[in-house]
Amino acid sequence: MTTAVVTALVACLAFPATAPRLARSLPPAVMVRLLVPTSVLAASCGVFVLGTVTFTGLGQLTQVARFGGWSPGTLRALDPIPQEVAVAAGALLLPLAAWTLWSILRTGRALLSVHRAYEHLRRVDSPIVVVDSDQLDAFTTPGPYARIVVTSALLAALTAEQRRVLLAHEQSHHRHRHTWWALAADLAAAVNPLLRPTAAAIRHGIERWADEDAARATDRRLVATTIAHVALLRARASGRPAPAGAAAATGGQVPRRVQALLRPAPHVRARHLGAVAVLVAAILTTAIAVERTGETLFEQAQHPTTSAAPHVDAVDADGNIIGLIQSP
Repeated sequence: MTTAVVTALVACLAFPATAPRLARSLPPAVMVRLLVPTSVLAASCGVFVLGTVTFTGLGQLTQVARFGGWSPGTLRALDPIPQEVAVAAGALLLPLAAWTLWSILRTGRALLSVHRAYEHLRRVDSPIVVVDSDQLDAFTTPGPYARIVVTSALLAALTAEQRRVLLAHEQSHHRHRHTWWALAADLAAAVNPLLRPTAAAIRHGIERWADEDAARATDRRLVATTIAHVALLRARASGRPAPAGAAAATGGQVPRRVQALLRPAPHVRARHLGAVAVLVAAILTTAIAVERTGETLFEQAQHPTTSAAPHVDAVDADGNIIGLIQSP
């Protein structure tokens, strides 16, 4: 089982090590659609492997084996993983579970706060809502009743063309439900903190996705100048950040977004797709190997092998065997 566990952990760790580089190489829309589910897969498989190691270690305890109906001695003989490793895996799972729970509660409170603050927008038929405010804000609220919220101050500070860019960017957030992609990446990072750089790259990629959509609807250079202009306006006004859980045009790393828009649109390369496919296959294959190995161990521990040596029943005067029976 040791080989299966080590291989699975290496596969789960290989993804956080390579995902940020892949995020920079893939087109934004493709990157988000590929790396978000792979992040969730890597985080889930990592927890599954640690849980399997922990449960196998617990199964060697007599008190636990009594409930499962297997032999702790046989399981101990079959399982080459040291007991200390199982204890370490269990000790690692506890803080991860606590951190994940805290992250889910924090995200839930943020989403609930946004829902309460903008619940009245449900009654607005238009997906775009202009709020009379001196704040320079533009963002898309999450939830089934998502709305694009733009303040009057920001609209007044932009030209007609810049407004078109801003709305095209936010309409991309609204159409593709970018908030939920970002939340899924953040959840994976909560389960596995090594995925935090990947989650940050995905959030940046989400803004790049909306930038590219806006560029197709208008002009790349115009989108770049609009993003830089809005960021500069907000910096001068010291505007408050967009609500947590909302997708905002000022998100991500603005200088990198501007630089990307001043270059040609990115294209999909086969080697990058192949790298993601290899990582996904490695994670799935090794996790399945761990599951099957663990299942086999417990099955063998429930049916311990017995000796098939013959038992001599009787011999004659010359010592010849005249009868024997097999041991049960």
